[in-house]
Amino acid sequence: MRLVWFLCLTAAAISDVKERTVSYRILIICGVCGALYGWKTGIAGHAAGVILGFGILTLSKGTRGAVGEGDGWFLAASAGYLEPGEIWILLLGGLAVSWVWGAGMILYRACHGKSANKETLPFLACLWPAGVWILLRKEGIMWLLAAGRGVSFLQV
Repeated sequence: MRLVWFLCLTAAAISDVKERTVSYRILIICGVCGALYGWKTGIAGHAAGVILGFGILTLSKGTRGAVGEGDGWFLAASAGYLEPGEIWILLLGGLAVSWVWGAGMILYRACHGKSANKETLPFLACLWPAGVWILLRKEGIMWLLAAGRGVSFLQV
């Protein structure tokens, strides 16, 4: 199921980069699959991620959209797939990448005599490296071991 989550993250990140918005279809697919999986595995363990996602949504409303609403919805939808610690890894990893990206953008614009006031960052794209880490940390090792034994990825 984490592969489904990672595909949703990838599609949402591409949408965020290209259109500066996240498709509601992606959010609905991710949310429904995550809710079903979370219900199957015990919803109580996923409550912290939902609370974090709704916290980001509240922040989005409070900043009048400076923090993207799609980011909060995606984190809330991710709660069904990920453990609470992994949600924090995803958020903090995304914040670290966005800080580096934002600082680089500001420095680049400053060196070229331009203002970076109107620039926006696609935050879901910043979550992608942490998403890769989360995916490879568990499933990736199993896939690599299975590939070494000649087992098909579909059998894992």
